[in-house]
Amino acid sequence: MPLIVNYTQHKSWDANTEKFSSPKVKEQADQLGHQLMTLGISEISDKTIDELIIRQLILDKLYGGPTHTLNGKACTVEQLRELYQQNFGLFIEGRWSRNETRWKFASRHAKGMVRDIANQVTKD
Repeated sequence: MPLIVNYTQHKSWDANTEKFSSPKVKEQADQLGHQLMTLGISEISDKTIDELIIRQLILDKLYGGPTHTLNGKACTVEQLRELYQQNFGLFIEGRWSRNETRWKFASRHAKGMVRDIANQVTKD
């Protein structure tokens, strides 16, 4: 089953029309849905927001750059919090949906980075 970004609980979703108020809101929700897969968390809620921000900042450190920018600058913790709060209720389902511990998340990304570096060094 592919990744499914579920909008039905999103705070900007209109259940009557089954649409968002703006195409930009849907585009942002789609991007964040795919990001949830990368972060190893399946929903955006009060109970997950701090962990989402922590993991986002871990990725920024690991990969050497901000994944979210505003006016050409890396988003602050407050800006990331606002971004996630605007998308409360968004969740993902499917094969790629998971709730990993922080250790499992960090280890998965570190292993990928080690593998990339090793392949770069040993390629002929």
